[in-house]
Amino acid sequence: MNLRTAAALGGLIILTLFGCKPAEVALPQTEPLPVATITIHAADEPRWIEMLGQAEGGGEVEVRAQVSGILKRFNYQEGDLVKAGDVLFEIEDAPFKARLDAARSMRLQYADELAQAERELKRTSTLYKSGAASRKDYDDAVSTRNQKKFQYEQAVADEKDAAISLNWTKVLAPASGFASRSNLNPGSLVDASTSILATITQHDDVRITFAPSDRDLGEAKITLDNAVRVFTKNGRELSAKLDYVSQSLDPSVGTRLMRASLEPDQPVLPGEFVTVRLMTGIDKHAYRVPQRAILQRPDGTYAVYIVQDDKAVRRAVTVGLWEGTDWIVLSGLEDGERVITNQLLRIQEGMPVRPADGTAQANETTAQ
Repeated sequence: MNLRTAAALGGLIILTLFGCKPAEVALPQTEPLPVATITIHAADEPRWIEMLGQAEGGGEVEVRAQVSGILKRFNYQEGDLVKAGDVLFEIEDAPFKARLDAARSMRLQYADELAQAERELKRTSTLYKSGAASRKDYDDAVSTRNQKKFQYEQAVADEKDAAISLNWTKVLAPASGFASRSNLNPGSLVDASTSILATITQHDDVRITFAPSDRDLGEAKITLDNAVRVFTKNGRELSAKLDYVSQSLDPSVGTRLMRASLEPDQPVLPGEFVTVRLMTGIDKHAYRVPQRAILQRPDGTYAVYIVQDDKAVRRAVTVGLWEGTDWIVLSGLEDGERVITNQLLRIQEGMPVRPADGTAQANETTAQ
């Protein structure tokens, strides 16, 4: 057998084994991607606007002295909790004790003079009735008695005033709360008309002030019955209720001042910033979609994948605020559609997908 005959015979064997039409060999089909889904249903959802708020002490008061003098000492640990009536500061009281002693002496003097005038009036009255004294003598005795009485009453008032001033040298806490640092040191002059010795903040009466813009409020009618929610920087929600709504806008910035009160003993310090959500209305036919199912596209818009004819179809949506682990979707979806909640990095438009059964879907969704 020559070389050409052997080559022809080998080609015939190969064609016999593998067939003469290699283009008709079937390629393996891509398996549908298993995905977890959630069936959505329309519902009425509260509409919220979100902004920053700041905490303020509702019972924040200034500690002022009622009398002027030299500050002798302060009797509290700065920053500590104090009770109403605690002695916080002491002003040098020696001048006020001297004034009280002088007022007391003057009262005693006028008391003695009044007693003498009463006796003189009694004698003159007896003589006048018997004809031994003139009408003028009687009138003069009455006038002297009245004058001494007025002087005595003035002396009593002066003594009380001096006693009050002496008591005021001990500056008391006007309310319970946390006392700030002292603004004056011992030895400083306290001016009753201008000096603020410290401030006291009542943490059990903390309120949140915030100012939504006129644009965000739109045509919403806000009353004290509107719901309000307050969140700390750690995401903890605090129970709150509106207690003030301004009935006018600040024309310089276009905002409307509002305030919410918190329940007592909330973990918020005056001056702390928090997140505030104010309910302005109801969004009709909105959908709750897990946050993990929402995709943010490069142009800033949002989309989700839904299952349609066993394929993944991308759907543009309009979103509102987060609600727990869900995102409120305002438009772009239809009631009863199945939204894909996992495998989002692998899914492509039109890719075949296979929704997992109930058990597998629940496990896979939790794992995400």
